Amino acid sequence: MRNLRLLLVSLLIACLVWVMHTFSLEYTASMPCLVRVTTNLQGYAPTATSRQTLLMRGKATGFYLLKMRGTGRKPVKVDISVDGRHFKPVHGEEDTFSLPVTELRERLEEALGDRFEIDFIDAEQLTFTFTPQSFVKVPVVAVLDLDFQPQYMQVGEVTLSPDSVLVYGPVKELQRITQVRTKRIYYTSVDKSLQGSVELEPVSGLRIAVDKVAYEVNVDRYVEASAVLPVTVKGAPAGRTLMVLPSEVEVTYRASFRPRGGRIVADDLALVVDYADFAGAGSTKVIPRLVTDRDIYAWRLKPEMVECIQVGGR
Repeated sequence: MRNLRLLLVSLLIACLVWVMHTFSLEYTASMPCLVRVTTNLQGYAPTATSRQTLLMRGKATGFYLLKMRGTGRKPVKVDISVDGRHFKPVHGEEDTFSLPVTELRERLEEALGDRFEIDFIDAEQLTFTFTPQSFVKVPVVAVLDLDFQPQYMQVGEVTLSPDSVLVYGPVKELQRITQVRTKRIYYTSVDKSLQGSVELEPVSGLRIAVDKVAYEVNVDRYVEASAVLPVTVKGAPAGRTLMVLPSEVEVTYRASFRPRGGRIVADDLALVVDYADFAGAGSTKVIPRLVTDRDIYAWRLKPEMVECIQVGGR
């Protein structure tokens, strides 16, 4: 009895070894599949499934083929991403696009990995019908949280690429969207220009065409200086004069530590009140403009506003 048990156990182990060995070998077989693409066609939902079943012939292990047979010969679903520029509209069929199989093969091989080695694909193209979606194009707003080293500052606005994106979804939901914000761009002790990519904050119930944008922040070392400048008036109509009080204002400005064209002096700067600003202000107080052809990063006035008194005319 004991010998019989040993014999049965040995046979069972031998069968298991044989099965493992047999099913680990590679075999040539055909595999039907349905391709579901994710893309960026403007005005359409991001995903669609091929209308045709794609028949591929290739090599796979017995285990994978057994698993595939276990689906009852239903087509295997394969998810891939394809750029929208590869799709061509199908003439006479609304919302339907064709995709050459030549654009799919490499992506199919990546999706299947080492489970199925493709030898042949029995099709030249697939067609997909996409669901139309409403969309709006809105600007991207960078959320910056930057801490600078002493005497360093951001120069100009942050540059984003793209600086606007398409947002898809129901019309009612899109009406509330005026912008899309980036996730926080956070740096400390900044002493040089920054560049990189940042993800966009998702919007509930809506789809944004891209996941992230590139950004660039120009940073420069600056010097701060002050000068007392006379305030002049331009654009006054004939017969009218503006008196400005005070007639001189202190301007404190920041410029590059190594300015192009050499050191900036008071003669490079001018403070001007435009008569049009006074006429449209609805007040006698106006902020003078700093006029210069030199690169000034930031400036402030003391006092910030001047009093304008019109002399002559009505």
